[in-house]
Amino acid sequence: MTQIFAGIRIIDLTQGMAGPLVTMILADYGAEVIRLEPPGGDPMWEHPAYLLWQRGKKSVALDWNSAEGRAQARKLLAGADIFIESLRPGEAAALGLGYDDAAAANPALIHYSLSAFGQTGPYSRLKAYDGIVNAKSGRMRDQIGWQGLRPTFRAINDVSYHSAMFAVQALVAALRVRAETGRGQKLEGTLLSGVSAPNNNWRLFDGQEIPPDLYPGELSKEDVARGILTADRHESDPYTANPSQICPETKDGRWIMHSHIQQDLFEAWIKTIGFEWIWQDARFKDAPRIAVDEDRIALNLMIFERFREKTADEWREIYRRNPDCAGETMQTTQEALQHEQFRINGHVVAVDDPRAGRMEQLGAFAKMSETPAAIGRPAPEPGRHTAEVLAEAPRAAPRIIPKGGNPQRPLEGITVLECASWLAAPFSGALLADLGARVIKVEPLTGDPYRRMPTNENMIRAFQGKQNLSIDLKSERGLALFYELVRQSDIVMHNYRPGVPERLKIDYETLKAIKPDLVYVYAGSYGSKGPDRFRAAFNPTMGAFSGNSVFQSGEGNRPKGDQSPDPIAGSGVGTGMALGLAARVLTGKGQYIETSMMVSNVYCNSDDAFAYAGKPPRRVPDKAQLGLEATYRLYRAKDGWVFIAARFDDEFRQLCAALGLDDLPSDPRFADWKSRMADKAALSALLEPVFLTRTADEWERDLLARDIACVRADKASHLRFLYEDPQPQAIGFMTMTRSPEFADKAPDGKYWRHAPVVRFSQTPCVVGLPYEGQGAHTRQILQGLGYDDTAIDGLARDRVIGLPDR
Repeated sequence: MTQIFAGIRIIDLTQGMAGPLVTMILADYGAEVIRLEPPGGDPMWEHPAYLLWQRGKKSVALDWNSAEGRAQARKLLAGADIFIESLRPGEAAALGLGYDDAAAANPALIHYSLSAFGQTGPYSRLKAYDGIVNAKSGRMRDQIGWQGLRPTFRAINDVSYHSAMFAVQALVAALRVRAETGRGQKLEGTLLSGVSAPNNNWRLFDGQEIPPDLYPGELSKEDVARGILTADRHESDPYTANPSQICPETKDGRWIMHSHIQQDLFEAWIKTIGFEWIWQDARFKDAPRIAVDEDRIALNLMIFERFREKTADEWREIYRRNPDCAGETMQTTQEALQHEQFRINGHVVAVDDPRAGRMEQLGAFAKMSETPAAIGRPAPEPGRHTAEVLAEAPRAAPRIIPKGGNPQRPLEGITVLECASWLAAPFSGALLADLGARVIKVEPLTGDPYRRMPTNENMIRAFQGKQNLSIDLKSERGLALFYELVRQSDIVMHNYRPGVPERLKIDYETLKAIKPDLVYVYAGSYGSKGPDRFRAAFNPTMGAFSGNSVFQSGEGNRPKGDQSPDPIAGSGVGTGMALGLAARVLTGKGQYIETSMMVSNVYCNSDDAFAYAGKPPRRVPDKAQLGLEATYRLYRAKDGWVFIAARFDDEFRQLCAALGLDDLPSDPRFADWKSRMADKAALSALLEPVFLTRTADEWERDLLARDIACVRADKASHLRFLYEDPQPQAIGFMTMTRSPEFADKAPDGKYWRHAPVVRFSQTPCVVGLPYEGQGAHTRQILQGLGYDDTAIDGLARDRVIGLPDR
């Protein structure tokens, strides 16, 4: 079958997780990816995840110190479609690979530059480590943990994951612009944008003061209810948990994470576990919102006792018979890879690797009916294809015959119908709206239930930038109006459970008959097959399934719920829609596509989403949740905390020299990365007293001056960082907008929001699209279909559509 990116050549000069994950996905869907081994080699080849992230690519090793080697790299760029690099600002130009020079020889080239904090500003030279970006931006200060009142290491790879998703979406948008105009352009992404995507506090109204910086355990219940910061819920502790998000232990010692934030789902769960009697008890009749702590604790203790009566597998079978129960067993990513639901949906592939032998690996990112992924070639040995690639005759620059359009925005002219609720799937629509797509949020007359949480910042983030249509799809006239919109649209995306689209008559086959080249995306929870396909899923339950929660919680600790899976899934839905759009642009094919919360979140854990005989165990945070290894962790300083990132051998030697510990690199226990991992406790014990001798600011200043990645981790909350730190200001990370929905919060409803996550040199994104209310654009949308005000008012009277109050 046709592959999306067949004939597209990509030159990859990236390191770590984010860049390689981008090019792995593109290679899975047919791109020819030529990986250039970076100057000095890439020590990340020692990480077993490179066997996954580098699959399907060619590897070329050049002599970067020679004029000949740099000329060979320029020759490859001259015939490429895409160049993606994660070099620090200025380094590509120093190698002769800057955009201006490359574009002069190849005007169709799309150059994507991925940095830690951006191309300008005081932190532009910091190394692109997730840990450094999380620590410096205040994310570790805000991270919940078992220790409390100090920074906690953020283990989950969501920074790199989101950055990769944003890059795929942006590259597809740039290819689409190129198809219209014949021109390439320069794109700039940051790991900092990956920090902004998860559930972080970010919104500030015009004139509002930034609240005092508090650690999660210091927050009042009122602050938590307003969504000021992710609460430190301790879901596995009956004395602190809320009954709607609770994680009890089972008979066999497993833990099941629940999330029932919809009242109807909570009531269904209460019935399923045999607790219907609580509605007749005055103490519990308002559950899960129980005002008296003693009563909440009493109910939790009884629920915990109930769950000890059955094993985790027994509860799972009960939940499969009662799919409104949103509960999932806490498990590792390795267990997720073996889970029957994951495998039934085809998310595991076999690859024969010359080093590891037969491997099972995480499969394709999205299931596509017409342009499926083709995965089979293993990761290359470094430099394996050098002679083959360099022996090729010079390739001419790609010759693009423009279609004649002249889009001013990356996705200008693309219309998306979003039939989705809550956070995960709608977040994807907000991302595409920033890229210039017209995204119409289709809601029932009762509205998206997430709107009932008006102070929740994640709801605002996911809903802003869209046109809002309130319509009854269960009525014949409402459905007819929807079909009219389908004829004018490019993408339809929904997150209904299986069977619902067919009942509503908005399934793929029905809509394909109306619009044959439609891109139709099902943004599911567990996929469309298997025993869990009908089950409800929310943020923390998919964190339990994918391994997020167990990984983040620290070695030997009870698991904590993780609140990042919804945005992770949302970024994945955005990528699924982008892949579908790429297929239509490059091959002319519309098709049916599936993404799922399940696969997106395992992709976020792809550093462990593979198996082979002799595979090393996953590198996990220590019990104190300080970090992954002795030179990639938090350290207490004289007056605060710093985060250090010096994983590789040359970085370790630099660090030891700066600390006056010159003998350590020659110690056999610490001679290489693998040894330092094995003896991380011993090395940490040697480094801890050294970091106590100076202040956090002194360590940051002096170690950064030596190009050693070290930043203070407790200076400010993420919110304060966004608005008071000079780096976000230098790159225009936040932007002012206004919404009538917030007229009671600030003059003219003005508030700050995130700017678009990727910069385009020729077709900039739309900046500052606001949040607006339910049905705010219903009249405007129907006028675009040719209806006049009299007809629209009649439809509203008949409850076919909903109009906002005037």
